[in-house]
Amino acid sequence: MYNGKGAIMGALTVAGLCALAVLFACQSHNDEPLATPLQSNSEYVLPYPIGRTYTCIQGWNGPYSHMGVFSYGVDFSMPIGSTVTAARGGRVVYLVEHFSDDDTESGKENMVIVMHSDSTFGRYLHLTKNGALVDIGQMVTHGDTIALGGHSGAGGSPLHLHFDVTRDCGERNCRTIPVFFRNTSSHPNGPVAGTAYTAKPY
Repeated sequence: MYNGKGAIMGALTVAGLCALAVLFACQSHNDEPLATPLQSNSEYVLPYPIGRTYTCIQGWNGPYSHMGVFSYGVDFSMPIGSTVTAARGGRVVYLVEHFSDDDTESGKENMVIVMHSDSTFGRYLHLTKNGALVDIGQMVTHGDTIALGGHSGAGGSPLHLHFDVTRDCGERNCRTIPVFFRNTSSHPNGPVAGTAYTAKPY
């Protein structure tokens, strides 16, 4: 004979076990949340060498400058002269490197721009003077050294590298798009300000 109450309790028990399974599946052995599929399948890695750790000082929709077309930029606190690496492979299509580190005027950011195979553009800004270590037309792969961090343009303080990605447009006011870095801790809503991110092997 059908027992409605028993069936409901059984369903709740199964639901509870499933919830526990999901909870534990989302945790690694050190209680750090595992990466989401969007992150683990991403073509992007952190824009600095494996083993280095830098703190995000402004993430997506940040209160200072990451709004409007710049909503999905990420700033990593980084001293002048720090190694900047390609977050994704592609062809170098633009660079500027003649501005001084103490020139904080907007529009005077030293930068390297890399066009990817899907016509997106990775932009690396506030580089040091003569800090571009690649040439226009050069092909790079993720992890290649491309520049040295700096303090050029309207970057404010603290010193940092600004990284963003735009789609089908590499100009200054192109709209940024969200990307995830597969070789670091989970960030389902983008890198979080005040959080340190270590570049892990990939």
